[in-house]
Amino acid sequence: MRILIVDDEPVNRLVLARKLRGWGHEVVQAADGAQAWDILQREPFRMVITDWMMPGMDGVELTRRIRHSPAGGYTYVLLLTASSGTAALVEGMEAGADDFMVKPFQVEELRARLRAGERVLQLESDLAEHNRRLLEANAAARRDLESAAVMPKALLPAPELEVSTLRPAWRFLPASFVAGDVFNVHPVDEHTSTFYLLDVAGHGVPSAMLSFTLSKLLAPSLAPDGLVKRAADNARGWELTPPAEVLRELNARFQDDSDALKYFTMIYGIADASRNVVRIAQAGHPTPLLQQGDDIRRTGDSGFPVGMLPELEYEEQEFPFAPGDRLFVYSDGVTECANPAREQFKLERLEACVREGRDKPLEGAVEGIESALRHWRQASDFEDDVTLLALERRAA
Repeated sequence: MRILIVDDEPVNRLVLARKLRGWGHEVVQAADGAQAWDILQREPFRMVITDWMMPGMDGVELTRRIRHSPAGGYTYVLLLTASSGTAALVEGMEAGADDFMVKPFQVEELRARLRAGERVLQLESDLAEHNRRLLEANAAARRDLESAAVMPKALLPAPELEVSTLRPAWRFLPASFVAGDVFNVHPVDEHTSTFYLLDVAGHGVPSAMLSFTLSKLLAPSLAPDGLVKRAADNARGWELTPPAEVLRELNARFQDDSDALKYFTMIYGIADASRNVVRIAQAGHPTPLLQQGDDIRRTGDSGFPVGMLPELEYEEQEFPFAPGDRLFVYSDGVTECANPAREQFKLERLEACVREGRDKPLEGAVEGIESALRHWRQASDFEDDVTLLALERRAA
């Protein structure tokens, strides 16, 4: 180990240096505190053994400078003094000295204190290495999360989505890198579209992975043997699975017997322009808002979340959905958004926002809701995923 000896007495430095070299240490000498400080600016030392009383900069001042230095790594300071009083000990330790020896001292005592210092320095090195590895692991985890954050965004409706009978608009404001909310609108034919919004309990990668899986299941496939389509005795050979049956099948598939109790709330619906109606089924999800002219009403029946209890039955709601009507579906991150006073946004404020935007284009109405939420939150981030899907029936 490289040790810096600081003493204004040449004989003391010589004797101490010879002994330290005999124990296998590399030694550099300084005649006073100022010279020692100059040396320390140019090269690092793990240990400094310094006399207290020296002309100019004494050992206590040198110790203070070492402790306030921004240099990396820890320097162990052993302070030598002729005084054994408590006041001297307190002053030295408050300056930042690690150990304290009264002159004259026994050689074996010095050797024992050096070994104690080496153990402290080794612990410091081990801790620094542990922290370095921890920082690397955290950086790697952050990179993984940032990569995973691309996944839920890839599941969102395409910005240029064209649906012949529906005009969609949405906001997706995740609380963290990866979110448990996911939604989409899928045109099935020139008159019909399916849509859904779901919220997986919890946050992080496990919730995001489940939402990714669900989004794949809820995408209409070409084959009539998936979750969304089923075989039928008609010209097409298939028909859309009713919303309540979609939820029932999901509930059967995603029963979790572990202690984690992974479940999700959702709304699944079918918009049928040929009949000017929408059918929805809910699973523990917030009540959607239906806007028809100046009338805004809550519609749907909440039900139980998917995956919470086996063998559940779900109810369907069907309501008129004529050209110009709008449906607002959202996650609880909207109504439970808290302001600095911990007050929630609540459904009544959302209804007021929908009412204020009734004469605006759909995108403008959604933008108004987002603006109201951000003003309410008064922060750049949200505690929970904020997801809003708005659908407007287009004129034929």
